[in-house]
Amino acid sequence: MRVPGKRKAEPSEKTPLPRQRKSTSSGNNLVGISVLLSFFTIGLYYTCTIRPENYWLAGFSGFLIPPAIFSQVFLATFWLWKKPINALIPGLSLVLGLRFIQASLGWHLIITEKCGDLKVLSLNAKAFGAMEHKENRDENLCIHMVENLKNSGADIICIQEMFDFPGRKPFNIVRSLKKAGYKHVFYSIAEKQWGSSVGMAILSRFPIDSKEIIRKKKGSNNQIIMARIRIGKEKLSIINMHLQSVSIKKDELEAPEENDKWLDRGFTLGRKLKRGYQARAIQIDELLKAAESEGNRVIICGDMNDTPYSNAYLRIRDSYRNSFEDKGRGLGFTFNGGIPFLRIDNQFYGKGLKVNRFNTNENFIGSDHYATEACYSFSD
Repeated sequence: MRVPGKRKAEPSEKTPLPRQRKSTSSGNNLVGISVLLSFFTIGLYYTCTIRPENYWLAGFSGFLIPPAIFSQVFLATFWLWKKPINALIPGLSLVLGLRFIQASLGWHLIITEKCGDLKVLSLNAKAFGAMEHKENRDENLCIHMVENLKNSGADIICIQEMFDFPGRKPFNIVRSLKKAGYKHVFYSIAEKQWGSSVGMAILSRFPIDSKEIIRKKKGSNNQIIMARIRIGKEKLSIINMHLQSVSIKKDELEAPEENDKWLDRGFTLGRKLKRGYQARAIQIDELLKAAESEGNRVIICGDMNDTPYSNAYLRIRDSYRNSFEDKGRGLGFTFNGGIPFLRIDNQFYGKGLKVNRFNTNENFIGSDHYATEACYSFSD
């Protein structure tokens, strides 16, 4: 007989126990995932220090670091909201990766400093469109690019994939820039054909005391050249680099029509990446040896064909400051080709110099690269 007012305990009062165990188990799993991802991210940081000629697969870490950092930011935000103490796990990996975060994002939204003693512009000009098939060649694009160079306000211009055809307007580019005030020219020709030429150039409003080819290979436009420039009483060494290209074609990035072609496509891309990683490692050796022999006042600029998370970038960055990192804003992407979201064009500078401004100029329509522009002052 049931006693009125007295209620039998409901089974549901005991059900929270298994739910609690399930919640605890899920929490432990998330902590475990956070720990594993943090260790994985820190491991990627380390692989960037491995020279590609010793273990070329380490070069792929440069593509994995950005999503790895993003995952750590997401986990840190999640744990700060859910359980702040656990945010220390991804937080530690973010602290250890500060140099990679700094290389990814420019915080200098407002810059009030004057330009300073000189302005340097660097551009992979993609031969000013002159190397395209005749039906795709657009002379107006070449005119537009040359006019942008003239109006850039730069004192020194470094061009990778330079083109010059003295016998034909508007492709007599060296003459046009000389008339615009860039009277001092170092043009290292890689190849000549039918009166035209391709190569690399350093053009200056200031006198060039001497010139040097650091690296040049027959039949290749991947060169490293240097000019010693006199600016009043000051002397400056400018190094223009175009490191080894991977030469991945647009159709190689597209899915193959036949399923059995996936493996062949993968091996082809792998071979090209391997060759690029290993060649750039040797080129960086030559570049750094030349730069260090010049002393402090050195500016290194050009197309690295590698990301800010690569061994090549880190080795230059260990000895020289990066202008984008010090005065850039946003993400600073410089490549406008088949693989988007890449910053592969850079300007580095040594002691005795101070960077005042940096800008990524996207107005050079006709090239698959954006120009980098930086203003410098001489310092003690």
